Amino acid sequence: MRKLIILKSLIDFIWIVSCIPLIPLGLFFSLYMFYNEDVVRFLFSLNDIEIIEGSPALKVFLLLLIGLVFIIIYCLYIFRKTLRFFQQRKPFDIKVINNFNKIGILLAISGIVASVLFFIFKLFFENKLKISLGLGPYLLLICLGLFFVVLSEIFKISKKEKEENELTI
Repeated sequence: MRKLIILKSLIDFIWIVSCIPLIPLGLFFSLYMFYNEDVVRFLFSLNDIEIIEGSPALKVFLLLLIGLVFIIIYCLYIFRKTLRFFQQRKPFDIKVINNFNKIGILLAISGIVASVLFFIFKLFFENKLKISLGLGPYLLLICLGLFFVVLSEIFKISKKEKEENELTI
């Protein structure tokens, strides 16, 4: 139980320190980049990428990237809600199973979309054809998503076994 309290505290700390400020900042940048071209240059200068003109395709790329960040923030929010069920000692609740499945699907989709998005970005904006087959953050995001889907299936099977076990007593 102590490990659950530590995990919940860490997730709450991450939520308060990074996710809550990222929501208004993401909304602000997604709207402000249409009014001021310097914002796009500033965001890419942080990563030492030189962008000369703020094309509409670049703005669409940034909007998709901000959308992916919001999806990951939503997954963290769902995980926080799921940890509350564990604290209430309801690990086999149907909401826990559905939450794990939803987190898994969203993380896997966001990992796939992010890898395709950055491949296209490197191809069109940096003029590089770079295929990375090694361990990367997008592959880990896909694996984490698939892990949550498998965890959902395991909890579904465990719930069924628990109900059958309670009936045989």
